[in-house]
Amino acid sequence: MPKRVLPLWMRDSPGPNAKKRVLSETKLNAIAPKVGESPPVLESAKSLPDVSVPSAENTPRRRLRSNFKIEDDGPPKAEPFVKINIDDVPFIDYRGKIRYFTELHDVAFACDQLVQWVEKQPDGVVPIAFDLEWPFSFQTGPGRVALMQLCAETDVCYLFQVSCLKKLPAALLQLLNHPRVCLHGVNVKNDFRKLARDFPEANAERMIEQCVDLGQWYNRIHGTTGIWSMERLVLQVCQLRISKNKKVRMSKWHVLPLSDDQKLYAAIDVYIGQEIYLKLQAKELQLAQEENPPDAAPIHQD
Repeated sequence: MPKRVLPLWMRDSPGPNAKKRVLSETKLNAIAPKVGESPPVLESAKSLPDVSVPSAENTPRRRLRSNFKIEDDGPPKAEPFVKINIDDVPFIDYRGKIRYFTELHDVAFACDQLVQWVEKQPDGVVPIAFDLEWPFSFQTGPGRVALMQLCAETDVCYLFQVSCLKKLPAALLQLLNHPRVCLHGVNVKNDFRKLARDFPEANAERMIEQCVDLGQWYNRIHGTTGIWSMERLVLQVCQLRISKNKKVRMSKWHVLPLSDDQKLYAAIDVYIGQEIYLKLQAKELQLAQEENPPDAAPIHQD
């Protein structure tokens, strides 16, 4: 008579040295369930916890995320950033005067004239764009400040070759620290600190107290954040491109005479800074008038 192997549900758990059990067909038929009956439940299975799948009624419901958006009936909000195709933007074309000075007495005389001009202006702050240039070497790092640029009016820029000077003239310091003068630029505070390190007679903290960082001012007006470079700010505010030719930017600013390209590059930096200041000033005034409109004039009836 052929012998058959017990099915898995009828076997005991085998030990490490257990032998394989084989039953005859007679014993197997005696303990096998009849057709239509469920197999007997083992004692070990009775002690297991109930792990049946919960019914659909008892299954907790989960909220699904919807992509539906409710339309805002209010007026559309103006975007603080203007999307511009850089290839369609023209470069800055400066056609104003460039006054370049290399001697101590010439620098002092020009600064004295600027101080007199500031004091003749109507009451209020007098903005003057400020920038510095210095040579840079990948071997030795940044060099001493070589050139100072100022722009009080958009039709004339002043370039002072301070690398020729051992000390800054008193008239220049008087101009920089004048109580009515507001020096401004992009990341201009670092320029003040650099100037004070190279020329200890310059008071960096006093200039910082009276200065305006154009990038931070733009953020306050438009409710934006971020650090602005001169190139990005010029593009955003003036819709113009400023040339940052690496050959000129990394040139030897302390070697005289400066080339025409160097002079134009230095003048454009402060000229466009003055333009940005005036545009931001006008924008701030416009927003103030919109928030606090003047009272309507009374209607006179005859």
